[in-house]
Amino acid sequence: MSKIQAFLNSRMPTFTKSEKKVAEYILNSKKEDITRITITELATKCGTSEATIARFVKKAGFETFQDFKLTLALDNNEDIFEEEKDITIFKNDSPQEILRKVKLGSLKSIESTTSILDINKFLQAANFIRSAKRIEIYGVGSSSAVAKILQYKLTRLGFPSYAQEDPHMQAISAATLNFGDLAIGISQSGSTKDTVDSLNVAKKHGATTISLTEHANSPITKYSDVVLEIFSGENPVKTSAGRSILVQIFAVEILSGLLYSIEYEKALTTGKDTARAVVNKLY
Repeated sequence: MSKIQAFLNSRMPTFTKSEKKVAEYILNSKKEDITRITITELATKCGTSEATIARFVKKAGFETFQDFKLTLALDNNEDIFEEEKDITIFKNDSPQEILRKVKLGSLKSIESTTSILDINKFLQAANFIRSAKRIEIYGVGSSSAVAKILQYKLTRLGFPSYAQEDPHMQAISAATLNFGDLAIGISQSGSTKDTVDSLNVAKKHGATTISLTEHANSPITKYSDVVLEIFSGENPVKTSAGRSILVQIFAVEILSGLLYSIEYEKALTTGKDTARAVVNKLY
């Protein structure tokens, strides 16, 4: 999946009604047709104005429509605008077909996240973790499972942390944070009230804040010093948030990898120490 396609899909909820028309027209067109079209022609085909196209292009991260078309033309994936194969699981699908769809959906989600994430923001988040005196992680529902995984990974790397899944404990935790502490909020939607509110409280008390979300313009980002953006393109009603959890864990792995590399000796020593601490738990 191309960076432009993944970006447009991930930003779709933030576009205005007119901008959505532009995004949908581009996503449903052949690449060569878009690269040859003028801004006036695109506006006419979308039933919008040239000003709308200009705003859309700016929101997509480009200075001009020509810049947008040039980036599109240089994309090596010739099939990015062809309709994707359906990866929804149906009642009569065979086990082999389910395996194929799950594999395809998982790979597409990871590719999409890879194409839109900003590795510099992950590096910034890693440095915040390194310097934090105390680390608290907030997440509810499926995101609480990811919070636990992040707690495990950070602790094994030598950065003790605690994942809070109870909304009341999240609020209490956030209220006791101070300057030099770190709060990490995990929310696929970015609109989970308990997680958003807890990150807000943490920030008000002077803590540094990080959010992990699929929606860059969601409420949680207002209270985040760093936003780690991911994208699964999943309908959680149909698929029980499987791929969104997958890309959240993928993001955790990227963050862990950066920390392991930056704090190599510390991570190696702590990894050995923690492994020895639990070795007698095995038969």
